[in-house]
Amino acid sequence: MDLVERIKDNFSKGYFGKAMDIQELPNEHPAWTLKGNGWVGVAVPVETYIPFSEQFSQVRICTEANVQIGSRTYDLLLLQCFTMQSRNEFALMCAHFVEPGKDGNFRRELTASPEAWWKRWKEMLGNISSDRSSYNVMGELLVLERLIQSGENPRWSGVERATHDIELDTYGIEVKSTVARYGYEITVSSIYQMRPSMDRPLNLDFIRFEKSVQGRSLDDIARSLKELGYDADSLESALDKAGLESGCVARNIKYKVIEWKRYPVDKDFPCITEASFKDDRMPPRILKITYTLDLAGINGSNQLQP
Repeated sequence: MDLVERIKDNFSKGYFGKAMDIQELPNEHPAWTLKGNGWVGVAVPVETYIPFSEQFSQVRICTEANVQIGSRTYDLLLLQCFTMQSRNEFALMCAHFVEPGKDGNFRRELTASPEAWWKRWKEMLGNISSDRSSYNVMGELLVLERLIQSGENPRWSGVERATHDIELDTYGIEVKSTVARYGYEITVSSIYQMRPSMDRPLNLDFIRFEKSVQGRSLDDIARSLKELGYDADSLESALDKAGLESGCVARNIKYKVIEWKRYPVDKDFPCITEASFKDDRMPPRILKITYTLDLAGINGSNQLQP
């Protein structure tokens, strides 16, 4: 039986939570198939556990520490698929993943740099343009950090799809981040996002980033927030929901803030609300409005610290 057919066969016969040997592989380069609740996958051992996790669509690559297989405990690099009906097609990808190559050179390359292996597959599958960007979440966490350092008690609500990204008892903050070198255009995703309130003021923070080894990463800011007393479990849970789980490569990309402005969203701030339409109501059958707003020419206060 060839490697692909063995993996398909194991996926079909495997028991939940039990690793099965891929018998066609040499003893010095073992690999296993695995089956969980709603997923199948393959795993190879790694010498040193380093947190790593990347995902797109229904496929994930990650490391797991101290996994018991038979009488031994391994640190593993796993490739998982969460669409059971695609497991036979996924087996082709798995065969490439576990193939040791001549004298184990493929396996050494894979375990030494799983990110490079993953990137090549994504390019082949035409998904390179959908990489997650960490700077959007980073902007929200920077504002959160600044408020906590100032003695405020903010709540980060952006990943919960709340109306505004940062909520405080007396006001709210919407955060828009960019890596564009020029311009002040932002995208507003609903008529509620920039709606001014008479009893609860709203501010807009516009943050411009650039990649820099002298900057900070999402992991750096998350670590700072935990040291400031922000609940670590809720923070990591929110980052997971944002698709930025621990070990994700995007969490280690460093950015430097080169501009940070704050705009009061008051009665003079340009926005689209229900009041923009006849009888202060959205037109019938219009379910959602997304628009682009240019902040150029609007007075904003500089928030960038020296």
